[in-house]
Amino acid sequence: MALELLLFAIGGVVLTMSLLAGLISNRLWISEVTLCLLFGAALGPLLGYVAETQLFGDNRMNTLEEVARITLGIAVMGTALRLPMSYVRSWWRDMGVVLLLGLPLMWLTGAGMAAALLGVGLLPALLIGAITAPTDPVVAASIVTGRIANAKVPARVRHLIQAESAANDGLGFLFVMLPILLLTKPAAEAWGEWASRIILWEVGGAILIGGIIGWLAGKLFVWAKKKPYSEDESLLTIGLALSLTVLAGLELIGTDGILAVFVAGIMFNRGISDIETHQHNLHGAITRFFDLPVFVLIGVLLPWKEWLAMGWNALFLALALVLLRRLPWWLVLSPIIPSLKKRDETLFAGFFGPIGVAAAYYAMLAHDKTGIEWLWPVASLVIFLSVIIHGISATPLANLLGRRLERYEDEAKG
Repeated sequence: MALELLLFAIGGVVLTMSLLAGLISNRLWISEVTLCLLFGAALGPLLGYVAETQLFGDNRMNTLEEVARITLGIAVMGTALRLPMSYVRSWWRDMGVVLLLGLPLMWLTGAGMAAALLGVGLLPALLIGAITAPTDPVVAASIVTGRIANAKVPARVRHLIQAESAANDGLGFLFVMLPILLLTKPAAEAWGEWASRIILWEVGGAILIGGIIGWLAGKLFVWAKKKPYSEDESLLTIGLALSLTVLAGLELIGTDGILAVFVAGIMFNRGISDIETHQHNLHGAITRFFDLPVFVLIGVLLPWKEWLAMGWNALFLALALVLLRRLPWWLVLSPIIPSLKKRDETLFAGFFGPIGVAAAYYAMLAHDKTGIEWLWPVASLVIFLSVIIHGISATPLANLLGRRLERYEDEAKG
């Protein structure tokens, strides 16, 4: 009964979102992800009890971790397949700046905020900063896709937000694991393991192996299509299967499966660049089916009592992380990010650094390894506020950006 009730709720909301997708994305000032989170939160008093006592029991957080990991894998693959085939090669400088400079700066800024507002020690603060630093590809996709976003937000800005949100989810593993190791092992051993196992194998190995698998899958598809043994319609199934295969396979050998999936998707796109295919959109039907349920589940499991117990400082921290961990640094870095040609574009891209499934996954991972109980209450509060704030502001701010860019064009002509 418990499982059927939960599936009924999740299936019902995904069905509703799918039936009304055009209305939601083009008419309402709220995203599908936000609606799913609010729906789960509204059902929390009932489904939360059912989920905790009958369905998941003491393993509810482990269940959320696995659901979040699978959702992330499919989401980053969807992002990789939506990007232009030559995006990373053409805009490597932008990606380098936002990942190698922007991501560490967001991590350290979030850690400073956590230390100041929660009064926790250095390592727990670094852990909170790392959990909330990566931006979320699911929420980001809901912000920069759809008729309004396509019409009002330049493609280079939309692609940058999407590419960054997918890539930094995997690279965020570096920053999450460092404080975890320092909290659970002697310092010398922790630093050595981080440099050897985490950087070289789990991240470096993920990039190498994921890239090889993706490129080979692309070339195999080209060969099969030319025979022809395959059709364009197979791309959707291949994208989904490739994401799950790489995610599970690389987790089995102990590497960063999420990062590997994104690299595999990028290389798969490059592998099929020499054939003509119809536009494929993993995010449309397939990704909606996998992305939206996790936000219903997060809503069901929101820890309302723990939020109240944490007090106002936790709320101030969550707001600061959503609004200030990212935007100031993007304003500083924008002169060396070619995609951002106007200050208004920088403000838009800097503001939309949503926090979502990646934070849920890393919070669960960190809880498992450190036993720190307050990680999920803090992370879930940040997720909740980010999904609400970014979900209701995407359409108005996209329209505002479009109007301002049109005005600049008129002034330049006139």
